[in-house]
Amino acid sequence: MFLVFIIIYIMAVFGWWLYSFIHYAKKEYKLEYNNLRLNAQVIQNKITELIDFRHKDKSISPYRTYLQYQKDVISLHNDLNRSFGIKTNISVVDTTGTLFHMIAINIHESEFKVIERNFVKKQRAFYSEVIFFTILVISGVVWVFRRLESLLNLNKMQNNFLLSITHEFKTPLTAIKLSAQTLLQRKMDEKTQQHLIQQTVNNSDRLNELLDNVLLATRIDGNSYQFSMGHVDVTEVIQRTADLLLVEPYFTGKFIFTEEPRTIVGDEVSLRLVFSNLFQNAIKYAGNESEITVTYSQVNGQFVISISDNGKGMNPKEHKTIFKKFYRIGDENTRESKGTGLGLFLVKQILSSHRANITAESNKPNGTTFNIIFKN
Repeated sequence: MFLVFIIIYIMAVFGWWLYSFIHYAKKEYKLEYNNLRLNAQVIQNKITELIDFRHKDKSISPYRTYLQYQKDVISLHNDLNRSFGIKTNISVVDTTGTLFHMIAINIHESEFKVIERNFVKKQRAFYSEVIFFTILVISGVVWVFRRLESLLNLNKMQNNFLLSITHEFKTPLTAIKLSAQTLLQRKMDEKTQQHLIQQTVNNSDRLNELLDNVLLATRIDGNSYQFSMGHVDVTEVIQRTADLLLVEPYFTGKFIFTEEPRTIVGDEVSLRLVFSNLFQNAIKYAGNESEITVTYSQVNGQFVISISDNGKGMNPKEHKTIFKKFYRIGDENTRESKGTGLGLFLVKQILSSHRANITAESNKPNGTTFNIIFKN
């Protein structure tokens, strides 16, 4: 609302500026018009004075005096036109009346056209200048407000990231501590000990993965990560990544995909991270019993991998923003799903380094589909 008020205020200011310019142009037009009329009147008075000066014999009519000295009158008329810089026509309108009413000096039509043409040019110039500066200032104000809005959103996402990363680090650390305390304080059978030790290892791996993601995001964002490019069977990478999730006890869903060997140039380690993040993202929002479908296609000479889930999906407005750094759907204080807001950001950055692009779209009848387009 404040931005709208500012824009309306700017338009009002520039509108008043335009009105003042147009008003000034009209006044100038009237002044030039009156100046022409005044110059014509002066020319007429000068010519009348010449005829009156030559009209010594009062028995002769002023018209005959005019005819007698017509050459001198015309010469004076031309000299006055050059002196005043205007074009006028001289004519006799009354041969029987007084000397003043006998002669008429008419301004040439071209003189008025010049004034009107200049007035129209000034109007167009004023309109162009005011519209240009109005658009320029409004664009600047909108840009500043968008920058401020993006900075506020970035600050909010960073705060959400700090909250989420604290929670994500605290959860495995707490589980590791509880397992260690249980092993130290209680006597238990070997099976229970093995279970607690395995939980400790799993939580350590989870903590290590979180740290790796944060460090990798920092290195990729700073262009300091070196990709080890080579020929990679991307379908085999997807299969092995899916197999790792299928053995997890918490995941009871299934993968649906077809075998279609496809070799691309890429970094196998980072590509594995891409598909791992996408699969875990699908499980996070679609549930542990989700059904994840992977399909391959060739579109306009480009290799496309589509990963779909059957979850509740997301707002289409967030299909582009989810790839921003620290961005997570919802508010950190009310969000139920885990995460740091780095997963999809890493996916986007890694794929960009592979000359690939990723888009999100709503899946039918429900869920979300991520399309990875490899250009090479």
